[in-house]
Amino acid sequence: MKKILFIGLMGLMGTMVYAQQEETYNESVLVKGSFRPVIEQAEKVQFPAVITDTMTRFDHTFQYSITPRRLRSTYEPSRIKAARILGEPATRLYSNYLRLGMGNYWSPLADLYWSSTRDREKTYGIRINHRSSWGTLPDYGKNLFGLTGVTLFGKYILADKLQLSTDLNYEHDHNLYYGFTDDKLQVTLGKDRDDISVGDYKAKYNVFTWNAGVKNMQLDGYKLGYNANVRVSDLWASWNQNEFNLNLSGDIHYGFMMLREVKGVAYLQAEWDAYKFSYSPGGEMPLGYSPTPLTINYKGSRNIVKLNPYVDFMYSGLLFHAGFTTGWDGFTDPSEVTFRFFPDVVVSKSLMKEALVLSLGLTGGFDANNWDVIRRINPYVVSGAYQRATRHYDLTGHARWTISKKLEANAEIRYTSLQDDLTFTLDPSYQLDNVYTPLYFDNKRLIMGADIAFVNDEMLTLRFGGHYYYNKTGQSGIKPLYRPDWDLLASADVNYNDKWLFHLEGQLLGKMQGDNNEELPMRYGINAEVEYRHNRALSFFLKMDNLAFQRYYYWSNYPSQKGLFILGLTYTMPHK
Repeated sequence: MKKILFIGLMGLMGTMVYAQQEETYNESVLVKGSFRPVIEQAEKVQFPAVITDTMTRFDHTFQYSITPRRLRSTYEPSRIKAARILGEPATRLYSNYLRLGMGNYWSPLADLYWSSTRDREKTYGIRINHRSSWGTLPDYGKNLFGLTGVTLFGKYILADKLQLSTDLNYEHDHNLYYGFTDDKLQVTLGKDRDDISVGDYKAKYNVFTWNAGVKNMQLDGYKLGYNANVRVSDLWASWNQNEFNLNLSGDIHYGFMMLREVKGVAYLQAEWDAYKFSYSPGGEMPLGYSPTPLTINYKGSRNIVKLNPYVDFMYSGLLFHAGFTTGWDGFTDPSEVTFRFFPDVVVSKSLMKEALVLSLGLTGGFDANNWDVIRRINPYVVSGAYQRATRHYDLTGHARWTISKKLEANAEIRYTSLQDDLTFTLDPSYQLDNVYTPLYFDNKRLIMGADIAFVNDEMLTLRFGGHYYYNKTGQSGIKPLYRPDWDLLASADVNYNDKWLFHLEGQLLGKMQGDNNEELPMRYGINAEVEYRHNRALSFFLKMDNLAFQRYYYWSNYPSQKGLFILGLTYTMPHK
């Protein structure tokens, strides 16, 4: 009986093995080739991450099926007590920052910053900064300037869905129209330096700005996202100059599928800028104004509306940014609103295992040159300056080459067609030749630039780069004023054991064409800064500018100081 049972069992097992052999495929597939998992570099898009297999697909003809079978075990593991996980101790926070310094030419420096500490829902704080100089130039008298600002800011996250933010900012700025010598003053106006006061040629600007914004915290790309902002700005300045600006801006975006495989994000950005101007200086103007009596009064309003729809997506290894910018220009000529249209297309490609990134773009836009923008570019501009909007069309090629983990190079070439490009020229209404007026002209500009950077674990950073500029105006042989032909910059940063920090940079700025056929000489300069960190709360610094001691000119008749040194300290009070 035992032999019969044993023979029967062996026969049954043989039948089962034979059946499995008939139903099991023994084909083997040998795939030859290289496989490199790659995550393409791209702009951040708002949809869930998906891994795409880029390996070549090999089709086969055989099929197979799997019949799952649950295995039951009689083993029952013993219960384990819940473990208590100890979190890392909270790092010490530094919510405040104080920076104080004093330099030659009586140049004080102060910067105070304070903000709230850890909070998942809200952040708020204040910043106060001041920088001024009370120096005197030989033959030019005082060339003082000053800048003081106060900012209050806050942010609140509502129910993890909405982010609300706001800030209030006040800025006071003043400078002198000091661009005349003692001899020029005596010959032109018959006065000595003691016969005039600083208030006769001092310009003061006050700017109040309020910003508020809201955006949703939705990160799912297949749901609607939005962002909305409002900015109110009011500038009041010397000689009864006032500019009020209301800016409304925002965007909406939504992720979607293209061609069943390509995922993209569509954006619509919109902006409206409204300005109201008033200018009534009466009989008071800066020193040297010749037309008298003065009867200038101006009031008006101007508007700009912009729309920028575009789509970002990747296809066949290319990153596409495709859209356009359009809008209505009621700023250049307030009496006639003009429709504007500009392309907004950029294509990028990664090569050589993402070591080389190439991009080509055709873009454009238009920007308002309002009073606040103009005086920040040239602080010696006339009050109530002439305003227009600059239009530009840009064809750009850019290359970024990551040579190694520590070495990276960039190169760019850009051809720009500009209409109403902004520069400045001396205003003939001022006898001392020390006040500028805006000059608008059409220009074709070619810019070629490159830079290379070496970074060694944050201890050493070296940078070198430069640009070449070629401008061609509508009139042959006329060079744009105050535009250099080229510039070079080299810098080095050294961090020694987080105790000593060194910064050194050298600058070269090519010759520029000034007023009255004057050629401003090449500008060269060396700047340096040294900081010693005594501990995490206290450090000392020495800042040195224009160590070449060159009396350079960036604007005609406005020489610079030869060298500036500021010695100071920073202090931070830690919190638990």
